[in-house]
Amino acid sequence: MKENEGIPYTGHTRYLQDILPQIILNNDHLVVFCSDDSGKIFLWNRAAEIITGYSHDEIPDVATAFRVAYPDNTYREIIARVRDSFREKENKFIHYETKIKTKNGHIRYMSWTVERIPETNTTPLFYVTTGTDVTHTRQSENDALLLSEIVNSSHDAIIGISPDGSILTWNSAAEDLFGYGEAESIGKPFSRHIPDDKKTFITSVLRNVSKGQYFNGNIICLTKTEQRITVGIAFSPISGEDGTVDGISAIIRDLTREQSLQQTMKGYISEATMRLNHPTELVEGNIASLIERIGEGEYEDEDILIELQVQQKALLQIIHNLRELSQAVIGHFKEIEEEIAPDNIQ
Repeated sequence: MKENEGIPYTGHTRYLQDILPQIILNNDHLVVFCSDDSGKIFLWNRAAEIITGYSHDEIPDVATAFRVAYPDNTYREIIARVRDSFREKENKFIHYETKIKTKNGHIRYMSWTVERIPETNTTPLFYVTTGTDVTHTRQSENDALLLSEIVNSSHDAIIGISPDGSILTWNSAAEDLFGYGEAESIGKPFSRHIPDDKKTFITSVLRNVSKGQYFNGNIICLTKTEQRITVGIAFSPISGEDGTVDGISAIIRDLTREQSLQQTMKGYISEATMRLNHPTELVEGNIASLIERIGEGEYEDEDILIELQVQQKALLQIIHNLRELSQAVIGHFKEIEEEIAPDNIQ
């Protein structure tokens, strides 16, 4: 942009040269545009064009700028709010943040400051608006908020641990699992949840993870009531921008009830095997005997039919027993599954 291009007023030009040096006007990151009291834009700097995608010719006035930046028709409300702030509070500066839509359809988060330059003997009243693109900051904040919500709503215990082994973060599932609240846990050593005979092992694991290694396995932990529980745990290093491990994440799942469920299922399978083993062997033997005697010609057709009907009934009874046991196992599994479910989802 050429020096003073698009600035029609001599007074404006002189004033802008004083308060807005060319290094600002030609900045690629700081949006600057100036408008008079009628809303006409007489300065639209390079950053304004780069960030919004619109040239000065496409944005002749504030109404057009707001209409293209806020296509959801909220621009009238924003203009009115800014003007009301100046009129009612007689502010010299107004600061606000909004989302805008660029020419290519991208959404950008902008932090705006509007300064009212009072009328003088040589210059009429006008406004200087500066804007900073804070999209990256807002997106990082949104990502952090989303991650926090995911961690807090997780049914797995998710714990942040410092390289020296002290607890940094503690979600609600960790409180449910171990019985300690967040205030009781932050700053405490993670090793207090490990039995004495396993502390050396877990210290070695954390030392390796703090060097960039990963760990995934089952260990025994202690709850607040000193109950021993079996958990599946995954330790992962958390690295900073320079690659240094700044912390350790631990994702922990209680396996105690799952193991109990597996034992119950094994019991049902064992019972099914015992109940079905004898009748199936009996039917198998009877059919083998029948085939042998038929081959020797010892059976009349009517006798064969009667014997086959007997074996058919025996097979039907076996099928009935299998279905009965299958339903019992599935039903018991569902009962246990409901019992260990953390909460019913509405």
